[in-house]
Amino acid sequence: MKNWITIPFLLGFLSLSTLSFSQKDWRWNQHGVGFSAPANLRITTNNASEFTAESSDLILSIYVEQDGEVNADGLAEALVAAAEELEYDEITDVDELEIDDFTGYYVEGTKEGVGALIITLLDKKSATNLVIVLAYTTDAARDKAIDIADSFYAFD
Repeated sequence: MKNWITIPFLLGFLSLSTLSFSQKDWRWNQHGVGFSAPANLRITTNNASEFTAESSDLILSIYVEQDGEVNADGLAEALVAAAEELEYDEITDVDELEIDDFTGYYVEGTKEGVGALIITLLDKKSATNLVIVLAYTTDAARDKAIDIADSFYAFD
């Protein structure tokens, strides 16, 4: 009899935990950019130059530059400038990225105990440049941030 009670309880718990970590396809239609992120993010800013959404342990901010001032050769310098502006306490990783329709670079580090990824992306087919900042406070949120970073794509 115990097994009949335990099984529905376990199935209910698994359903709830799946819902709490469910992903959603997000689109910033103004700039033809999409990505996958947790469904529980709350949009705090959405205008022509910035998109920001957050949860209790993760903040995602995307900034756009459309005029083509930064090209593929200048992406690394733009990233270094952004990292210097944020004054990281420690930089733990830096590398080049190729994600779907984008090429770019990222830096990961911490500032005052908060982890962050800064990513610069250039759309290979347009003059859209993105600076993405993902700040996180837990290891689970870091995993989410990496998943978000890997999911960016361009659409028409």
